[in-house]
Amino acid sequence: MTATTAHVLLVNSFDDREMYAEYLRTAGLLVHTAANPEAALTLLATVPCDVAITDLVFASAGLGGASFTRELRARLDPAASIIVVSGCVRQEDREAARQAGADLFLIKPALPSAVLFEVRRALVMRRHGRRLPWNWRDAAPARTMSGKRHRSRAS
Repeated sequence: MTATTAHVLLVNSFDDREMYAEYLRTAGLLVHTAANPEAALTLLATVPCDVAITDLVFASAGLGGASFTRELRARLDPAASIIVVSGCVRQEDREAARQAGADLFLIKPALPSAVLFEVRRALVMRRHGRRLPWNWRDAAPARTMSGKRHRSRAS
């Protein structure tokens, strides 16, 4: 699988969906977008998916959050990674996403280059039959740009 044949499913009901999609397409990825979980599940029946990127919150009142992540995990190939990009930053939100089958959690606003980096990393791992490793150690405080430790109010 090369970057030009990799399929990415991007599920997000907000404006950043098109920004991320365009950035990933410019990098040579085949991006399939859906504005809500229901449309994404319909799309999954017709297109392959090597990496899924999703939010936890959707404009529609239907399936969402950990329920949608759990459904994605059930339908995807075992080596396909699920990347959550969300503004839901509480430890409980991250843990619910992890338990539902998410592999990586990025906090919004995530730079498109950071999302692309993680997608590329997921594709490399997929070639080896593996998924991205979970990226949060909730017991450790985050580091600031200056290298000092601090505790965020969201943790």
